[in-house]
Amino acid sequence: MSFLLWLVLGCGPKEVGPAAPASASTAPPPSAAPAPSTQAAPPPSAPAPSSVAASATTDSASTEPTGAAPSDPAAATNPQGAAWDEPTGGADKQLSDAVAMLTTGDAARARGAIEMLKPLTSQYPDRAEIPYNIGVAHNILGDDTEARRSWLRATEIDPTFARAWLNLAALSAKKGQYDAALASLQAGIRQNPKDVELRVAAVATHRQLRRYSEAVSEAKSALKVNSKAIEVYNQLALVYIDTGQTDLAKFMCYKAMEAVEGADQNAQLQSNFGQIYLKDGYPGDAIAAFRRALDIDPNQLSSLQFLAGYYLDNRNYSDAIPLLERIVGLVPEAGGARTNLGIAYRGDGRFEDAIKAYNEALRLDPGAAEPHRNLAVLYSDYMKAYDAAVNEVEAWRRYGGNSAEADTWIAQIRKDQEKAEKKRKKEEDARRKQAEEEAAKSAPPPPEPAPEVAPTPAPAPELAPAPEPAPAPEVEPTPAPSPAPGESSPAPGGSDSPWGGGQ
Repeated sequence: MSFLLWLVLGCGPKEVGPAAPASASTAPPPSAAPAPSTQAAPPPSAPAPSSVAASATTDSASTEPTGAAPSDPAAATNPQGAAWDEPTGGADKQLSDAVAMLTTGDAARARGAIEMLKPLTSQYPDRAEIPYNIGVAHNILGDDTEARRSWLRATEIDPTFARAWLNLAALSAKKGQYDAALASLQAGIRQNPKDVELRVAAVATHRQLRRYSEAVSEAKSALKVNSKAIEVYNQLALVYIDTGQTDLAKFMCYKAMEAVEGADQNAQLQSNFGQIYLKDGYPGDAIAAFRRALDIDPNQLSSLQFLAGYYLDNRNYSDAIPLLERIVGLVPEAGGARTNLGIAYRGDGRFEDAIKAYNEALRLDPGAAEPHRNLAVLYSDYMKAYDAAVNEVEAWRRYGGNSAEADTWIAQIRKDQEKAEKKRKKEEDARRKQAEEEAAKSAPPPPEPAPEVAPTPAPAPELAPAPEPAPAPEVEPTPAPSPAPGESSPAPGGSDSPWGGGQ
């Protein structure tokens, strides 16, 4: 829900168009890649206490979506300006200077404005704009209690002060207290029944509470007050879109184009056409209508949301990312937009950016379950960080996730982890074996052994020739001895001869 915060120099209310609806996202089951559907949340029902930048001296205003807490102090919750009718003296100059300080949205200047305005409350107790602007200053400082007290004081002084009622409703809506917001709006309508802005905010709050018949009745009453109020037609068309009555929604859009000059250049009206076409099953016409709305107003929130949602549903992450980044810039405190941006980053392979987006969503809403669920999907299915995935599943369970589903999911993660570990080891073994084979191939071949050669015998040493033996000395034969006398020499063949003989 979106609201506009008014900063005033005088009491006359100025009509402004409410901002577009915020988005809600849902994450898919853990077994599949998350593909969230972007659902249009209810439109604004009252001005928001922290979302408008404008000048303090003109009637024109540039509005931003609600719920933002800009990081740049100069761009923080800037109140809406309205011209001071007739400066009449020192008090008016002091009030004008305070308003100029408040339009910066700077905390230090807001404190200075409070110091300037407080003395005026006792000097001019009947001027409602003094406590009103003190409330704006406290709102810039984040002090909702003092802001509420100051705005209630403004309504006590001037019960018809529509802007004070709108901001009181905004404070309640910021806390999700839509019944209390509606009560403030209805109190303002009773005091100022001609104020169309209060009625438009009441229609939107009825839509938020799904009280569609009351919303239709309030819208018809508003058209009786001002039949040319384009935002009443827009809100009535959104009621019919919410309830699936697209023919009636289309009729209200065409009725607006007939009754209000230049209505075809209204970005919210073109966005309504886009939503009608989308529900009727004509996505091409819907995309064209959303793009026309963004051509008119690049920051038209509902068109950004629906177009980004269409791209996410069709896995067109590259086109979804710039739209979601713009939404986050417009609504820095919208955790759902951060979650959707994380999903788009993940789909585009930007895992670290996705983790940052999910963690930022958790910072904005520490009790949210869906960022944990999407982190678990990212870690398990994409980054294969199984232990981190299990931790996120457990966190998802703690913040509302189905316990039985969490058990099944964790078991699947551990099974995937075991499978991945086996695969890793197998791949390591294969790489090691391949490295060994390649190393073997690249190693130089061993030298071939020399052929075996019989050893050449060493030459025998030269020996001196052996001396020839000296010739034996000639010996004269010894003569046989002569037989002794009376002995005869044995005759050959005698009996003593070895050749025999005898007689």
